[in-house]
Amino acid sequence: MKKFFSLLILAALFLFASNVYAASSWRDDTTVSKNFAREVLDLVNVERRKENLRPLKLARDLNHYAQVRAKEITKKFSHTRPNGKSCFTAVARPYRMLGENIAAGQKSSAQVVEEWMNSPSHRENIMNPKFRELGVGYLYQPELKYKHYWTQFFRLR
Repeated sequence: MKKFFSLLILAALFLFASNVYAASSWRDDTTVSKNFAREVLDLVNVERRKENLRPLKLARDLNHYAQVRAKEITKKFSHTRPNGKSCFTAVARPYRMLGENIAAGQKSSAQVVEEWMNSPSHRENIMNPKFRELGVGYLYQPELKYKHYWTQFFRLR
């Protein structure tokens, strides 16, 4: 009986230790995405300041819509959604104007912003003086070809 309780206690300690390890090693993709959103916003605003443009503000709802699109571009890398509709249908109204940037394969916020800035159409969205808000989505899928998937939504309400 004593041996049974000893084994029971050891099993409980093992399960507790395993759960503590799992909790500490678990990566919260929402937190990762929020950190990248802030980094991308800061880098975009550095570029906008160079042209004396008003800084963009991070919009929580746009982050959500951008995250939806980050998941979608893992299936179809396009400004058209997997259901065949425009990327802008991912964003709830009201808005007067929207823009979207997408990218895949860049391992850091700095790398993705640099590549967007080196692309005329992506740069145009980043530097558009009419936009006031930004949402950023990021998804890491190590089993997929590009692994890192990025989206930006720009909005004028």
